[in-house]
Amino acid sequence: MIQIKFLFSLLLLTACFSGKNEAHDIHVSKCNIDFSNEEKTLQITMHIYLDDLETDIAKGGVTKKLHLLTEKEHPDGDKFLLEYFQKNFKLQVNTNKVNYNFLGKEITEDLLGGWFYLEVENVQELKDLNIYYGILTDLYHDQQSVIKVKGPNKQKGYFLLDSKKKEANVTF
Repeated sequence: MIQIKFLFSLLLLTACFSGKNEAHDIHVSKCNIDFSNEEKTLQITMHIYLDDLETDIAKGGVTKKLHLLTEKEHPDGDKFLLEYFQKNFKLQVNTNKVNYNFLGKEITEDLLGGWFYLEVENVQELKDLNIYYGILTDLYHDQQSVIKVKGPNKQKGYFLLDSKKKEANVTF
Protein backbone atom coordinates (compact mmCIF):
# COMPACT_ATOMS: atom_id res chain seq x y z
CA MET A 1 0.00 0.00 0.00
CA ILE A 2 2.85 2.39 0.82
CA GLN A 3 4.39 1.70 -2.61
CA ILE A 4 1.10 2.55 -4.33
CA LYS A 5 0.86 5.85 -2.41
CA PHE A 6 4.48 6.64 -3.30
CA LEU A 7 3.90 5.92 -6.99
CA PHE A 8 0.70 7.99 -7.00
CA SER A 9 2.58 10.88 -5.34
CA LEU A 10 5.40 10.59 -7.86
CA LEU A 11 2.95 10.60 -10.78
CA LEU A 12 1.17 13.62 -9.34
CA LEU A 13 4.43 15.52 -8.88
CA THR A 14 5.53 14.63 -12.42
CA ALA A 15 2.23 15.89 -13.83
CA CYS A 16 2.49 19.10 -11.82
CA PHE A 17 6.03 19.92 -12.88
CA SER A 18 6.11 18.74 -16.48
CA GLY A 19 6.07 21.37 -19.22
CA LYS A 20 6.06 25.06 -18.34
CA ASN A 21 5.85 25.53 -14.64
CA GLU A 22 3.60 28.58 -14.94
CA ALA A 23 1.00 26.83 -17.08
CA HIS A 24 -2.11 25.36 -15.55
CA ASP A 25 -5.32 23.94 -16.92
CA ILE A 26 -7.48 24.79 -13.95
CA HIS A 27 -9.15 28.18 -14.10
CA VAL A 28 -10.35 28.80 -10.58
CA SER A 29 -9.98 31.53 -8.01
CA LYS A 30 -11.03 31.61 -4.37
CA CYS A 31 -12.44 34.42 -2.29
CA ASN A 32 -13.16 34.41 1.45
CA ILE A 33 -15.22 37.23 2.94
CA ASP A 34 -15.34 37.27 6.74
CA PHE A 35 -17.37 39.67 8.84
CA SER A 36 -15.66 40.75 12.05
CA ASN A 37 -18.24 42.06 14.48
CA GLU A 38 -15.49 43.12 16.91
CA GLU A 39 -13.62 45.19 14.32
CA LYS A 40 -16.73 46.15 12.31
CA THR A 41 -15.02 45.11 9.07
CA LEU A 42 -15.32 42.75 6.15
CA GLN A 43 -11.98 40.98 5.75
CA ILE A 44 -11.44 39.70 2.22
CA THR A 45 -8.84 37.20 1.06
CA MET A 46 -8.48 36.20 -2.60
CA HIS A 47 -6.35 33.49 -4.18
CA ILE A 48 -5.69 34.12 -7.88
CA TYR A 49 -3.21 32.60 -10.34
CA LEU A 50 -0.69 35.29 -11.22
CA ASP A 51 -0.26 34.52 -14.93
CA ASP A 52 -4.02 34.77 -15.46
CA LEU A 53 -4.27 37.94 -13.39
CA GLU A 54 -1.50 39.68 -15.32
CA THR A 55 -3.01 38.60 -18.64
CA ASP A 56 -6.43 39.97 -17.65
CA ILE A 57 -4.96 43.24 -16.37
CA ALA A 58 -3.09 43.61 -19.68
CA LYS A 59 -6.38 43.14 -21.58
CA GLY A 60 -7.57 46.27 -19.80
CA GLY A 61 -4.86 48.33 -21.46
CA VAL A 62 -1.87 48.00 -19.13
CA THR A 63 1.00 47.54 -21.55
CA LYS A 64 3.74 47.14 -18.97
CA LYS A 65 4.65 43.70 -17.63
CA LEU A 66 3.85 43.90 -13.93
CA HIS A 67 5.90 40.94 -12.64
CA LEU A 68 3.60 40.80 -9.61
CA LEU A 69 5.10 39.42 -6.41
CA THR A 70 8.63 39.22 -7.79
CA GLU A 71 11.75 41.30 -7.28
CA LYS A 72 11.05 42.93 -10.65
CA GLU A 73 7.53 44.06 -9.74
CA HIS A 74 6.47 47.26 -11.48
CA PRO A 75 6.47 50.22 -9.04
CA ASP A 76 2.78 50.84 -9.79
CA GLY A 77 1.81 47.18 -9.42
CA ASP A 78 -0.47 47.80 -6.44
CA LYS A 79 -2.15 50.71 -8.24
CA PHE A 80 -2.94 48.52 -11.28
CA LEU A 81 -4.17 45.73 -9.00
CA LEU A 82 -6.51 48.05 -7.11
CA GLU A 83 -7.92 49.48 -10.36
CA TYR A 84 -8.49 45.93 -11.63
CA PHE A 85 -10.18 44.84 -8.39
CA GLN A 86 -12.38 47.95 -8.30
CA LYS A 87 -13.64 47.15 -11.79
CA ASN A 88 -14.12 43.40 -11.26
CA PHE A 89 -15.00 42.98 -7.58
CA LYS A 90 -17.85 44.99 -6.10
CA LEU A 91 -19.73 44.71 -2.84
CA GLN A 92 -22.99 46.06 -1.49
CA VAL A 93 -23.58 45.85 2.24
CA ASN A 94 -27.22 46.18 3.29
CA THR A 95 -27.99 47.54 -0.24
CA ASN A 96 -25.26 50.23 -0.03
CA LYS A 97 -22.26 50.14 -2.34
CA VAL A 98 -19.05 50.05 -0.28
CA ASN A 99 -15.41 50.75 -0.98
CA TYR A 100 -12.55 48.63 0.27
CA ASN A 101 -8.90 49.16 1.06
CA PHE A 102 -6.14 47.14 -0.55
CA LEU A 103 -4.08 45.86 2.38
CA GLY A 104 -1.44 43.81 0.61
CA LYS A 105 -0.46 40.66 -1.18
CA GLU A 106 1.83 37.65 -0.89
CA ILE A 107 2.93 34.83 -3.13
CA THR A 108 1.66 31.29 -2.65
CA GLU A 109 3.99 28.45 -1.73
CA ASP A 110 3.96 27.07 -5.28
CA LEU A 111 4.88 30.53 -6.67
CA LEU A 112 2.03 30.30 -9.20
CA GLY A 113 -0.60 32.29 -7.36
CA GLY A 114 -1.04 35.18 -5.06
CA TRP A 115 -3.00 35.94 -1.92
CA PHE A 116 -4.59 39.38 -2.01
CA TYR A 117 -6.01 41.11 1.06
CA LEU A 118 -8.78 43.72 1.08
CA GLU A 119 -10.88 45.23 3.84
CA VAL A 120 -14.16 47.11 4.13
CA GLU A 121 -14.21 49.32 7.22
CA ASN A 122 -17.14 50.64 9.29
CA VAL A 123 -19.55 47.75 8.74
CA GLN A 124 -21.71 48.27 11.79
CA GLU A 125 -24.16 45.52 10.93
CA LEU A 126 -24.29 42.89 8.20
CA LYS A 127 -27.79 41.86 7.16
CA ASP A 128 -27.38 41.51 3.41
CA LEU A 129 -24.31 41.15 1.17
CA ASN A 130 -24.33 41.39 -2.62
CA ILE A 131 -21.14 40.26 -4.35
CA TYR A 132 -20.10 40.96 -7.93
CA TYR A 133 -17.05 38.83 -8.76
CA GLY A 134 -15.93 39.27 -12.36
CA ILE A 135 -12.26 38.47 -11.77
CA LEU A 136 -10.84 36.50 -14.72
CA THR A 137 -14.33 35.71 -16.04
CA ASP A 138 -13.71 37.51 -19.34
CA LEU A 139 -10.42 35.69 -19.80
CA TYR A 140 -11.58 32.06 -19.74
CA HIS A 141 -15.02 30.66 -20.53
CA ASP A 142 -14.45 27.89 -17.96
CA GLN A 143 -13.30 30.24 -15.17
CA GLN A 144 -14.88 29.39 -11.83
CA SER A 145 -14.77 31.37 -8.61
CA VAL A 146 -15.41 29.80 -5.24
CA ILE A 147 -16.78 32.36 -2.79
CA LYS A 148 -17.11 31.64 0.93
CA VAL A 149 -18.83 34.18 3.17
CA LYS A 150 -18.78 34.08 6.96
CA GLY A 151 -21.28 36.51 8.43
CA PRO A 152 -22.63 37.35 11.86
CA ASN A 153 -22.78 34.47 14.36
CA LYS A 154 -20.43 32.49 12.08
CA GLN A 155 -23.24 31.95 9.54
CA LYS A 156 -21.76 30.77 6.25
CA GLY A 157 -22.66 30.99 2.62
CA TYR A 158 -20.91 29.27 -0.29
CA PHE A 159 -21.16 30.21 -3.95
CA LEU A 160 -19.70 29.00 -7.22
CA LEU A 161 -19.61 31.83 -9.73
CA ASP A 162 -18.43 31.71 -13.34
CA SER A 163 -18.39 33.68 -16.58
CA LYS A 164 -22.19 33.43 -16.86
CA LYS A 165 -23.06 33.99 -13.22
CA LYS A 166 -20.96 36.75 -11.66
CA GLU A 167 -23.20 37.79 -8.77
CA ALA A 168 -24.29 36.28 -5.48
CA ASN A 169 -26.38 37.52 -2.62
CA VAL A 170 -26.53 36.29 0.95
CA THR A 171 -28.91 37.43 3.67
CA PHE A 172 -28.13 36.90 7.35
